[in-house]
Amino acid sequence: MKKHLFFVFAIFATAGLFFTSCSKDEEKDAPTLSFKTETGYTAADATVNFGDTVNVGVQAESNGSDNITKLVVTANDQVMLDSTLNVLQLAIDFNIIKGASGSETWKFSITDAASKKTEKVIVLSRASTEITVYNDIILGAQDNATEPQFFATTDGSRYSQDDAFNNQAKIDIFCFYENTASHQNFTTLASPGSNITEIYFGSTAPDFYTTKNVTFFCKTTLTAAQFDAVTNDEVILQSFDQENKYKKAKNLQVGEVYAFLTQAGKYGLYKVTAVVPETTGSLGMSVKIQK
Repeated sequence: MKKHLFFVFAIFATAGLFFTSCSKDEEKDAPTLSFKTETGYTAADATVNFGDTVNVGVQAESNGSDNITKLVVTANDQVMLDSTLNVLQLAIDFNIIKGASGSETWKFSITDAASKKTEKVIVLSRASTEITVYNDIILGAQDNATEPQFFATTDGSRYSQDDAFNNQAKIDIFCFYENTASHQNFTTLASPGSNITEIYFGSTAPDFYTTKNVTFFCKTTLTAAQFDAVTNDEVILQSFDQENKYKKAKNLQVGEVYAFLTQAGKYGLYKVTAVVPETTGSLGMSVKIQK
């Protein structure tokens, strides 16, 4: 499930009915609207991280004769709240969870009974959207004697089994092939923390790591062309499904695009570019990951 813009809020409103009148020629004031500035509230444009919760408090007061009748909140022109009211004043707290988009423009507007409207805006930008790209990565399966089987997303390095054991903290992904009566995984990617055992053997097998990074995978609906068009991490974040993530990506096929999340909290995508089956085979891929 893709997650975008979310917020929860609490409203404290004071109702008021007024019987004072104004002449037709008298210009009425618009209702006032302001952001709370106390500690813990964000009252101006801010740069935050994906998934951070931003507390925005809104305060509004009528002109004294026309009650506030409508409250609308939008994020990047998507309506998040459209509420009918009849109050003299109100105070609202919004807990906004920063979404995947690079920038979110949050607009808060109130309208009174005389159709006078007041609007306030806060722009929430994401701290970083840059990505690193690793092309033409080839990982061997467990019995491949020529291609390294282990991969570090931090710098794009590949490692043989013995070298990987000496660099456990860097290893996020390894490749293997499995087709037995009980496990038809075929060409698969997993991580040392996936609890997959008896694929690699010897004292340097991942089974014996003391540092076992966990990487989660989920298959996306992205095409190979859409992967190629990715230039920042917005699509990467939108593609990772927190509710359907797995510790391995199995039976990989050319053209498929998977999202992944590393132990270090970095989100990425990889596109399968080549598959050579069997335990002596290999997997080719291109990788895009957050810096």
